[in-house]
Amino acid sequence: MYKKIIPVVMVIFVLWILLQISLNMNILHNPMNYFVAITLFFLCIQFLLKHKR
Repeated sequence: MYKKIIPVVMVIFVLWILLQISLNMNILHNPMNYFVAITLFFLCIQFLLKHKR
């Protein structure tokens, strides 16, 4: 499951960042960016822990 979810979320997040840059938005002041980054971090940790077993 994580093999499909993590890359898809990462691609969507990168496209979201590129959209913000193209619209001249400040990407550091958007709380959604931090939420997605933290979610990706925990998904990667869960994937690594399950993959390690």
